[in-house]
This record gives sequence, structure tokens and C-alpha cells, in this order.
Amino acid sequence: MHPLLQNANNRNDLLDISEVQPLSDRDQPLVDEIYQVLKKHNALKRFGLTLLHKHFDITKDEMLIESVDPITRTQTVKPYKKNELAGYDFIETAWRLDTGKAVMDCKCIKFGDDHSHQTRG
Repeated sequence: MHPLLQNANNRNDLLDISEVQPLSDRDQPLVDEIYQVLKKHNALKRFGLTLLHKHFDITKDEMLIESVDPITRTQTVKPYKKNELAGYDFIETAWRLDTGKAVMDCKCIKFGDDHSHQTRG
């Protein structure tokens, strides 16, 4: 495996949320450039930015899963064992780009065509 891909597959190499620098005015040139690229590709309503960070380590046999309860208006992202998730339909929702390729970092469970993604139970 390419060394860069090894690092990107290790979510634990991200900085803890307490150590990462938040978005600031000095990032505006970067945001402007990304905006122009997304606009050029008609993707402004499809993609955005996220602050890469971690709150805890995730093992290789785990995957971050996003679930939403629209009734309580609650969004949760938590790790699940990959073997617990067989048979579920997913849509990828977050990618790391530090390898030069989009590396999936989070999935959202889909339930039916309306993608109401309640909880996985």
C-alpha cells in the first residue's frame, strides 16, 4: 500500500479537537479558492468543508456511522464494528483528501429511497 494511503486510512493520526486550529480570517483565501472550484463544477450545493479532527481513537475494525432522528432533530456520529453493519445501505458523507484521492471517513445509513436514516435499529 502507498505510504500516504496508509496514513489516510488511520483516522487516529488526526489532531484532537482541542489541538486543531479553527477556521479563521487567515483561511479566507483558501475558502475563496475552494468556492471557485466548486462553482466551476456546479457543486456548491453538494460539497463543502469540514474541520478534520478526532475526539477518540477508532480501531481498524470500526467505521464511523452517521445517524439522524428527524423527530428529535438529533444527529449522531459514532463508531460501530464493521461486522455489525453487514446488509445496511450506506451513503458516504465525509472524505479525507490528504492522499490526493478521496478517502471515505464517514458513512450514513440509508433506509429506503427517502433516506430518512432514522437510527440503525
